[in-house]
Amino acid sequence: MSIKPRDKASSRDLIYAVSGGVLLSAAQPPLFPAFLAFFCLVPLFAALRGKSGRSAFALGYLWGFTSNLLSLYWIALPTFAGMIGAVTLLSLYSALFALLYSFLERRSEALALAASPVLWVAMEFARGYGRLGFPWLDLAYTQGNYTVFIQMADITGHLGISLWIVAINALIFALFFIGKRRLILIIALILTFVLPIIYGLYCLKRPEPSESIKIALIQGNIPAEQKWEGPFRRQNIHIYSAMIDSLDEPVDLIVLPETATAHYHRSYPALIGILQQASDRAGAPIITGTLDFDPERRSTHYYNASVLIEPMRISESYHKMELVPMSEQIPFQEFIPGLRNLDVGGSHFARGENFLVFEVEKGKFGTPICFESVFSRSALGFARMGAQFLVNLTNDDWFGMTPGPYQHANFSRFRAVETRLAVARCAQTGISLFIDTKGRLISSLPLGVKATLVGSIPVSSGGTFFTRSGEWLGYGSLFATPFLLVLAVLLLKTQ
Repeated sequence: MSIKPRDKASSRDLIYAVSGGVLLSAAQPPLFPAFLAFFCLVPLFAALRGKSGRSAFALGYLWGFTSNLLSLYWIALPTFAGMIGAVTLLSLYSALFALLYSFLERRSEALALAASPVLWVAMEFARGYGRLGFPWLDLAYTQGNYTVFIQMADITGHLGISLWIVAINALIFALFFIGKRRLILIIALILTFVLPIIYGLYCLKRPEPSESIKIALIQGNIPAEQKWEGPFRRQNIHIYSAMIDSLDEPVDLIVLPETATAHYHRSYPALIGILQQASDRAGAPIITGTLDFDPERRSTHYYNASVLIEPMRISESYHKMELVPMSEQIPFQEFIPGLRNLDVGGSHFARGENFLVFEVEKGKFGTPICFESVFSRSALGFARMGAQFLVNLTNDDWFGMTPGPYQHANFSRFRAVETRLAVARCAQTGISLFIDTKGRLISSLPLGVKATLVGSIPVSSGGTFFTRSGEWLGYGSLFATPFLLVLAVLLLKTQ
């Protein structure tokens, strides 16, 4: 069947798609004009009106390619090929959303707009799922600086905020581009925007837990390439030991960043002994990032890990479970051994299998490592294991003074709200910070500074609806999507 002229994408449609992608990118940290996210899909909805599936797919891809490229260009610093691959692959998800939206829109624009929040959340959930999961640019994450907007995450997870943003985009589009029943649309827009804010204000007025723990974050600001040099590895440990000794007040826990030991801690007990001595002098346990391996499967099972170091003992290690695709692990390498022979400039870590909660005198905590802070399911797993606060260990030096470290630090706000667990984040070169159970920044260290940060965060014993119910909104939207498509086929005639 030939495509009607109106089904083809015009130059105006291309401008719409690009401008929408620019709006989303501009709403990302560190710029944070977060209100732009409430308009970023409006141009895309306008471009998709009456388009064929092929044109809709192309426009959605262009929207995604623009937003991904402008937001994730910094991945090129450690790996240019990785950046191109990420942008190319991730753009397919917005193209798929546009294709499904267009399928509904050609039958009923009202149905398409009403269904768009569900379609979008299903897309984001799928984009963050599995070994290739990368939910870095989920719409919700544009709102981290506005704590009143994100409180609903303790019910819905961060995907509920994405759903809210898409609903507002849809209503704004309907108000200005369709123009029918304006009064109803205005009332719906006001209610949709205000109701989550009312809930947010209610949450922010609730008191913080009375119990707290005093923590020292040690930001060594050691360049990543220097840390792994053979002669420097011992000096690396002494730098952290000296910074611990420089603490001028007692603390309950000392935190070092991801892979701070720069060694497999099982293989170098003398170096770990230096940290044990520092722990003894400071009178506080040390949680640190390290490397670990399975003694029985050492050649294939080595891990990015965390371990609790005390003067007289070293705990069992937590092994990172969410690995950066192509950087920390070739996806599915455990099922296809030949993939381990691929050299893409990354590592071949094994994936951890269980959540592990550490315990100190003032409470229990989980340690999401680096990339794990992007995922709701990571904080959810620690919370269900009884964690009372979270300690995020990371190293963002690979990304320099770009938006990457700011975007990464922003995720901790959402993990705190979802679980109502405060977060202490220790980054090798920054941004190290403390966040309370409402996602509010308590204090932080900037990028590129060698310093320690001492602060207290709440110790919480209560759960949330989200920790009990899990990612119900993501699964629900994923299952609802095919029913919406079937509904369109059965009940509505093709225009």
